Amino acid sequence: MIDSATEKGAFVSWIAYHGRSQGFVDSLGLTPVYASHSRRRGVAAALFKYGPQFVTTLRRLYKLQPRVVFVMDPPVFAVAAVFLYCRQTRARYLMDCHSGVFNSRKWQWSLPIQRYFGRRAAAVLVTNPAHLGAVASWPATGIIVGDPPPSGDHLPSAGRDRVEPYVFVISVFGDDEDIPIVLEAARRIPGVRFRISGDTRRARAEWLANHPANVEFTGFLSNEDFWEHVRDASAVLTMTTREDTILRGGWEAMFMERPLITSNTSALQRYFTLGTVFVEHTPESIAAGVADAMARLEELGRQIRSLREEKYATWRAERESLLRLAGMSGGAPQDQ
Repeated sequence: MIDSATEKGAFVSWIAYHGRSQGFVDSLGLTPVYASHSRRRGVAAALFKYGPQFVTTLRRLYKLQPRVVFVMDPPVFAVAAVFLYCRQTRARYLMDCHSGVFNSRKWQWSLPIQRYFGRRAAAVLVTNPAHLGAVASWPATGIIVGDPPPSGDHLPSAGRDRVEPYVFVISVFGDDEDIPIVLEAARRIPGVRFRISGDTRRARAEWLANHPANVEFTGFLSNEDFWEHVRDASAVLTMTTREDTILRGGWEAMFMERPLITSNTSALQRYFTLGTVFVEHTPESIAAGVADAMARLEELGRQIRSLREEKYATWRAERESLLRLAGMSGGAPQDQ
């Protein structure tokens, strides 16, 4: 009997779980290889965890023997492990490059290495035209691929119990999210409830101690609880100061048919063309955007449903192109 990973491929992610990675796993029939050894951050933590993750990845791949390997990037060290396996086994690999590869100061030093691996990859996956242009300059074979649609278990269900209206703020407490500004905006509209997601161990103490009365921090949510919060929200708010980033929180709102409030960047405006209120990173603009969305929930809901159907069609085309580049047919790799 042929092992499913050998027949179809694997997806390597150096994290305990990632929604985009899992989306590819589910949509393409891949075997997930999650390698996570520590949540600590910084140079010392990197030295502590990257070595074990490198070894774990190679052990899993040599055991599975996939002929196609997708790898979440950054970190570049995960790509290095996949490159080594593929070099020795003549397997193909595809790099799923998140915005941090191009935009994060943390990974700027790695760009020459990224170019080296990218030129030898079957394809480099990105989410927007700016990053596609960067990959073309390496030069490497780039392709824009959005997040795969969620599985049927996560789609909006009819007849849900009514809950008190709230805006769900999708956050990981990153510096680009401007959480203090979001809190000040919430303070200005006390009649609207806000629930802010994310592991509170990463939040600043003053945010937790001095937040407005209409704000609740949910803490870390399981995958099931997270999707329930998205489904039950009146609208979703997610922010970034990074210009060339397609926020997964916006994607999650769209596929759950929830009106979206998000940052007024060019990349986000190009992607979320319907059902979305764009705001500046000021308390006044965010508060006004939330009030606008709450006043137009039905209209924005219809629009976001139309956008979701457009993205489903786009994903089907992207998936076919991706399978061709990977040498896969219907999810199964073809012989080289």
